[in-house]
Amino acid sequence: MIALGGWMWGDFNSTTTATCNYTACNSQRIACSSNVDCDCFSLTSNSNIGICAVATLSCTSVVRCNMDNVTCSIESTICVNSARCGQPICYPLAMANKQICPPKTVTIHTTSTTKPTTKVTTTTQKTTTTTKKLTTTTTKKPTTTTKISTTTSTGWFPTGSMSDARSYHTASVLSNGKVLVTGGNGIGGTFDTLNSAESYDTSTGTWTTTGSMTNSRVYHTASILSNGKVLVTGGWNASITILSSAELYDPSTGTWTTTGNMINARQDYTASVLSNGKVLVTGGYNFNIGITNSVELYDPSTGTWTSTGSMINTRRGHTASVLSNGKVLVAGGGNGAELYDSSTGTWATTGSMIDNARQEHTASVLSNGKVLVTGGLGDSSIILNSAELYDLSTSIWTTTDSMTNTRAYHRASVLSNGKVLVTGGIGIGASNSAELY
Repeated sequence: MIALGGWMWGDFNSTTTATCNYTACNSQRIACSSNVDCDCFSLTSNSNIGICAVATLSCTSVVRCNMDNVTCSIESTICVNSARCGQPICYPLAMANKQICPPKTVTIHTTSTTKPTTKVTTTTQKTTTTTKKLTTTTTKKPTTTTKISTTTSTGWFPTGSMSDARSYHTASVLSNGKVLVTGGNGIGGTFDTLNSAESYDTSTGTWTTTGSMTNSRVYHTASILSNGKVLVTGGWNASITILSSAELYDPSTGTWTTTGNMINARQDYTASVLSNGKVLVTGGYNFNIGITNSVELYDPSTGTWTSTGSMINTRRGHTASVLSNGKVLVAGGGNGAELYDSSTGTWATTGSMIDNARQEHTASVLSNGKVLVTGGLGDSSIILNSAELYDLSTSIWTTTDSMTNTRAYHRASVLSNGKVLVTGGIGIGASNSAELY
């Protein structure tokens, strides 16, 4: 059995959890489910065995396994290998439910061919001969034809609507498989900032309201901590006051509690969960000090914030990517790119993007370790369709194929097959369109 933060892998509900033979699926290129959004994730403790789970979760929606690379601190999750995220991750077992990822139907047609004088007694994988007196019984390996029937469904499908219309909100996949949405602007626009929160149940396609945040927020961030709670920080409220406050959502109770305030109020910044469980907040904007280069760390064990080394450049609308070596690549927001070393708390410049003015773009860590940056706003706030790649081994950016549509304020998700799904944003033809890299 495999220990999972106080409970055992062998104790999971086999009637509801979809499992898979990772070796067979990987070597024979056979999908584990008739749902094309599901994939087989191998266990870190036994790479031959896996769970068949929804594969569209972003790497920022999950947390790293404990340092033993076997156990998870969050209940109802399991430690699996993830080439896409570049590290072992705790995957919610709720995302491996058989209702979401039904096992693929396999139809086997077997034809046995034998000589007229041979009696076929069983179907096995080897040939054996048993002799008793003068009677010989031979069991021969049959000729087997396997046909796999699949139900393929691709494209976009409607699901339940949220209770509140909202924009510039956050969405986080919880360890129970539900999706928590917080804050944002309501139908009234800029001055209709929400404090409401609701959760989406993937098994039913319905939304349920949950406890409201202490503060209304927009342009804030939400980070899933290693204990399963969600840390929401900053942004601005209905009075257009930029906030330093932070609060925690507990999925087990559906309630919010305040935690230590950030040192600086900020919006349009980044928040990244590091491998040590701390949350790194960088840059952003504050009415009093303008665009900032300040950086701070949240420690979930103490609920407090401490300053760490400031970035070399001020930034807003930038991206922050946790790389496979544990460093954090911050790019764009008007000023090149730089790397944060969590072991020293210091920053170092790295190669600048080709479009150095890029902001409000996306950055995705690919399975090969490179970082794909797409779209955003360029010089004179021109909306871009260009894309470029950062190579950690050389610290050099190179151009890659441009998107079909210009996009800014869009979203990008790395899928289990290594492709990148880019959706929405503003730009010509961008609002409800999607494309794959």
